[in-house]
Amino acid sequence: MNEFIKSVDDLIGEYRRRLGEMLRRLEELRVKSEQEKKLRSVLGKLGLPETASASNEVALRNIRILINPSPSQELASLESAVEALNNKITLLTAVRKELEVLGGLDIGVKIAVIYVDDVPRTVLLKLS
Repeated sequence: MNEFIKSVDDLIGEYRRRLGEMLRRLEELRVKSEQEKKLRSVLGKLGLPETASASNEVALRNIRILINPSPSQELASLESAVEALNNKITLLTAVRKELEVLGGLDIGVKIAVIYVDDVPRTVLLKLS
C-alpha cells in the first residue's frame, strides 16, 4: 500500500510542476490579451472596424483546432486546461488522504488499482 501511496504522491508532484509551468504561461498570455484589447479599443476609437476571427476555429468531434489564435483565444484555452489540471490535483490529493488509512494495514493483501484519466478510481484489496 505504501508503494501505491508513493506513486500517487509522485503523480501529484508531476501535476503540480506542470500546473506551475502552465500558470507562468497563463500570465504571459494575460499580458498579451490585455495589449490586444487596448489595441482594439484604440483602433475602434479611430473608426476602424473590429475584425472578427470566427473563421480560425475548426470544431471536430473531440477537439477544437485554432488556426493562428488570438491571445484571448489562447488565454481561454489555457485557462480551461489549468482548471482541469487543478481539479485533478485536488482529486488526487483527496484520494491520497483517504488511502492513508489503509497504509497502516499489516495484513497480507495484494493491491490492484483501476485508473481512469490517470486518477485511481477503484482499489482492489485481495487477501493472500
